[in-house]
Amino acid sequence: MASLASRADELDDLISLAFSNSPTLHAANQGPRQAEAARDATDEFLDPHTTAAAGHVSGNGAATPFIAAPAGLPAADTYGVGAGVEVPIRPGFYAGAGVSEQYLVNPPNGFNSGYSTLVGAQIRIPLMQDRGFSLWRQRQARQRELLEAADAHLLETRQAVRHAVELAYFTYLVEIANAATSWSAIERSQKLLDEAEELVRLQVVPEYQLAPARLELALRREEICAVNQAIDTARLRLSQVLGMPAPSQLTTNSDTLITRATSLQLPKEPISDPIFAARGALCEIEALAAAASAETRSLDDQLRPDLGLSLRGVWAPEDSSSQTINGEPTSSDQSSVAAVLVWTRPWSQTGARARLRESRARESQLAEVRNELLNKLAADLATAYREFTGAGERLKQINIAVEQARQTLEAEAERFRLGEGRSRNVLDAQNDLNKAYRARNAIVAALLTGHSNFRYASGYQDNISRTAPTPPLGDNDHGHQ
Repeated sequence: MASLASRADELDDLISLAFSNSPTLHAANQGPRQAEAARDATDEFLDPHTTAAAGHVSGNGAATPFIAAPAGLPAADTYGVGAGVEVPIRPGFYAGAGVSEQYLVNPPNGFNSGYSTLVGAQIRIPLMQDRGFSLWRQRQARQRELLEAADAHLLETRQAVRHAVELAYFTYLVEIANAATSWSAIERSQKLLDEAEELVRLQVVPEYQLAPARLELALRREEICAVNQAIDTARLRLSQVLGMPAPSQLTTNSDTLITRATSLQLPKEPISDPIFAARGALCEIEALAAAASAETRSLDDQLRPDLGLSLRGVWAPEDSSSQTINGEPTSSDQSSVAAVLVWTRPWSQTGARARLRESRARESQLAEVRNELLNKLAADLATAYREFTGAGERLKQINIAVEQARQTLEAEAERFRLGEGRSRNVLDAQNDLNKAYRARNAIVAALLTGHSNFRYASGYQDNISRTAPTPPLGDNDHGHQ
């Protein structure tokens, strides 16, 4: 793999690695697949339904594929087999057809034993509950919204992973910059010790001036061990959010921290009425609310009485010689038609009303969750803006402090070389400069973090206008801290 540091933007490469390897993101990718399968499963409603039956009817009755026997056919002891199919047809009725074959075993007086064939058709139309297949359409609408919610959850997960990578990377860059500061402190401490030993040899300063310099050098070497451990920890945390070991080609250049901060931009003033349409968490809540609304409409429809119209027809195409009455053949075919209205309604509807209350409560809950999320996002956006602008103001002051600390160190070092000062004074000036450099590193990190938090809160929108550049970072001496 090519060196990440040699590419245009190392952070973008790390984000791409996280998108390809993060287990969190891989798990979230399965959500839309599940929701899509559940949405497709609703189409089973339109599948034709086939039924088949065989049996024996004793006494006065006839086996037919529908509830009404053809008019004029004899009622008798019968064996029969039958099959039928029913298909839901848009915009909202059921069409069916069936056929049965019967054998009259013990016909009434005057009838002969024999076979008879029945062919029938039926149309059923829901007129109140489930009119126009409303229950199925609401199920479809609910599953579509759940698919939207799964897509939004995936978007939110991608945004969260990106944000986590950014913060982990910035932490790594801060530790790299702190390491550079510590190495520069070691170089200054070693240089001071060398100068002190030479001045002692020349009897310009007393020998006790060596002890503070040796103490400071030992402390700075211990500090290097600590920052190296911090770098290792930062790499491990970065590996965790990447879902893979962090690339070995990660930058070790301390300039990277400040270089990244020089190109940051945010609006000049906070957005007064922010719109978070690009934020996955908000899109997910809104889709879940729409799904709950669809479920409420479906449950409300189920409280309506069930009124259905059935139009049926049965035809008996018999051979003229197949059935006779007292030796005389029956008519060649017989048929019947029927129009039936069926009305049903549960007495109490206890379960349906309870489920409707539950669904409406869920709608109210999601509405409040959405309001809470909007408040949080607005607060996060405002906080991030203040973090960014506040870090910019602090950076101006710390740049002054760095310059003053450098001048103080140069003056104390010169006084010590002339024998007018003590090594302790030089070490104090070195410590002040080290603290100023570390403070600047922390402020630049806060600048980067504030910018990342702002972008995350707004859903990483790319149309931010009225931008203001990052406050000046001072002269480019950060590589020689």
